[in-house]
Amino acid sequence: MQKRSDLSDVQKGMIIGFRAKGGSISETANFVNYSRAAVVKVNRAWQYGTIQNQRRATCGTPRAIDDRGERRLRRCVRANRRATVEQLTAQINQGATKSVSSTTVQRMLLRMGLRPTCELFFLRMMASTSRTMRGVI
Repeated sequence: MQKRSDLSDVQKGMIIGFRAKGGSISETANFVNYSRAAVVKVNRAWQYGTIQNQRRATCGTPRAIDDRGERRLRRCVRANRRATVEQLTAQINQGATKSVSSTTVQRMLLRMGLRPTCELFFLRMMASTSRTMRGVI
């Protein structure tokens, strides 16, 4: 059996495809004839986005929140699931040399798959409509 460092991009793609199809770790390891540890590491790397197109890394502006900042934001969210975007922004900017805006934090939360609850969205929508209605009456 080969280790993860010996795998080519095609072999990693086979692992990712078999796992995406619904195969278990053991089934995938038997199918591609690699160790279970290699399958887990490749799958985890793909799941958290470290396997990506190599050309994309050099284009565009540098990201405001890098991988370390994203992990820090994830820890802040885990510590307090009810925190608002402004509170999370204050926590992120507390020890940082480069501050980020609340819009950037909200964009990162959406990219990480953390969506607002329907209740909060509904309350925000109601607050914005009540503000516009006050001007009409």
